[in-house]
Amino acid sequence: MQEVFSDNQLVDFINKGEYKYLQILINRYMPYIINVSSRYNGGGLDTEDFIQEGILAIFSAVKTFDADKASFKTFVSICINRAMSSALSRTCGAAKHIPESLISSIDDVELTDCANPESILIEKEDFIDLEQTIKQQSSDFEYQVLCEFLSGKSYSDISSVLGVTEKSVDNALRRIRSKIKK
Repeated sequence: MQEVFSDNQLVDFINKGEYKYLQILINRYMPYIINVSSRYNGGGLDTEDFIQEGILAIFSAVKTFDADKASFKTFVSICINRAMSSALSRTCGAAKHIPESLISSIDDVELTDCANPESILIEKEDFIDLEQTIKQQSSDFEYQVLCEFLSGKSYSDISSVLGVTEKSVDNALRRIRSKIKK
């Protein structure tokens, strides 16, 4: 039965509510998921966790796939790699350069652009936990500095807005980073 239908046909069946075909798609891509998960192994998650991320990525890919833009094989492989990379980043707390265009105030963030309800819930919980931790462990001044920094302002702009020296801004951000790492 696995070889009878193309990926696109299986995606169409699943999107029409015939979820029994999802297992065929998962079985078809499981060797790829295992291969990719072996590259990420040792990063703080078990192999089973990465495999789960890969399976969830398949479901997400099915729901968002557009046959006019790419083949399903290409699309799902990108989704699987991104899901595992994101899981690794969440686990390790890997800091990455964030483009300034994506920086916004911590109070203005809305987490509604996720592929499935489980991802939305997990990301909201992670965000709320992080925000509460930062608020609890930071002074009012440190939190103000962080909010200004996350809105894309430079050290000199923050020092002007808050009426402090750039060194005070730098020290506050260093303290916040240190507290977040703990």
